[in-house]
Amino acid sequence: MIPSFGETIRFWFRLGWFSFGGPAGQINLMYQTLVEEKKWIDEDQFRHALNYCMFLPGPEAQQLATYLGWILHGTAGGIFAGLFFILPSVFIFIGISIFYFYYGSASLVILFFNGVKPAILSVIFMAFTNLVFKSIKSNGQIFCFLLTSIGILFFSIPYPYLLLFAMFCGFVSFYFNKNNVTLPQIDTPSVTSSKRSENTTSLEKFDLQINLKIKHLEYFEILKQLSRAVTIGLILWTLPLLWILLFLKKEFLFWKELILFFSKTALITFGGAYAILPSVADFATHQAHWISANEMIDSIAFGESTPGPLVMVLTFVGFLAGANRFGSISYGLLGLLLTAYYTFLPSFILILGGASIVEKSKESDLLKSTFSYVSVCVCGVIFYLTIFFAKSILIEPSTDWELWIQHPLTQTKCFSFFWTALGVLFLKLKKEYSIFWIFFSGIFFLGIDLIFHL
Repeated sequence: MIPSFGETIRFWFRLGWFSFGGPAGQINLMYQTLVEEKKWIDEDQFRHALNYCMFLPGPEAQQLATYLGWILHGTAGGIFAGLFFILPSVFIFIGISIFYFYYGSASLVILFFNGVKPAILSVIFMAFTNLVFKSIKSNGQIFCFLLTSIGILFFSIPYPYLLLFAMFCGFVSFYFNKNNVTLPQIDTPSVTSSKRSENTTSLEKFDLQINLKIKHLEYFEILKQLSRAVTIGLILWTLPLLWILLFLKKEFLFWKELILFFSKTALITFGGAYAILPSVADFATHQAHWISANEMIDSIAFGESTPGPLVMVLTFVGFLAGANRFGSISYGLLGLLLTAYYTFLPSFILILGGASIVEKSKESDLLKSTFSYVSVCVCGVIFYLTIFFAKSILIEPSTDWELWIQHPLTQTKCFSFFWTALGVLFLKLKKEYSIFWIFFSGIFFLGIDLIFHL
């Protein structure tokens, strides 16, 4: 069932307010709501879209939202899905940034978001188990999943290498299965049917020529769409820069440096935001001197406590860069909006320009096999991210795994663990109420904190 355009817009905007837990939480939340509850997207479409997004630099969940919006309602659906998925976090970071600029904190907002996290973990657990059981279908895929999980958990192997390993497994699986296929026996045609065979052959050749012409037209149309997307992307990248050159000429060098830095960052963000945060912190604090080390630490804390992609941390850095440089909140907001714009623009271009090509790849058995193993690799990465997220929620701060194994009861946040387990039981019975459970948890934890601190 394809929903109306307005219904999908409302869904993406609502989902954006509860997209906690980094890419693991956001992807699993989309899977549970779109595939299992609403059934707007089927299983194969979701996995195929996810595989492509995991190949790209940038925020995977926002790219996935854009791709799924494109599947439902074309280019307009993709643009609005991607925008409305990140708009709530943009609004939240605008509010947090203003509070931080004037008061140095935004504690009530953070209390609410901290209460949401155990509920998000429940949703992640439910959706992840379903995704794994439906993605892993062979012994080779089980082997790939185990090696991927071990590689990232215990050896911190970078994500691109794991992706290459999964693709190699897909190639091997395809050629192994291909060589083991028994071709059906074809009977030798008799002399009496030779004329009919000649007619059939000529018809087959004619059909083949027609199909080749259709395919050439399809590929030409795809290349035309891709070139159009790249051209529009370059124009959109240039326009704000020209506007600054015309109206903020004296400050142009500062804004040019900010735009170039975050554009470059958006194109090299493989393996999630955590992979590029160290380089961002080094440049913003030591090279450009936009912000202090404490402000960078606060920005990461806000990013981990709020909904939306973790790269939204960069918008807070952009806000502080503008506000600190010019001593004005309006310049800070300009820095925030420019950072968001140049961080997410490449993702829209890559998705809307490449989606048609990716959909055509479904016709290739080799790519199907490769993508099936990429799905397994993605499950391994999501497993790692889920454990990483669960550790921050269920285990006391500054507790490592060795200490937790020795003293599990004293080093576990018992109430958060209880609330997560309660959420799993609740969602097993009422999985369609996942958004309600998340919002209720935030209000409940905020109320508890206020009562005990008054």
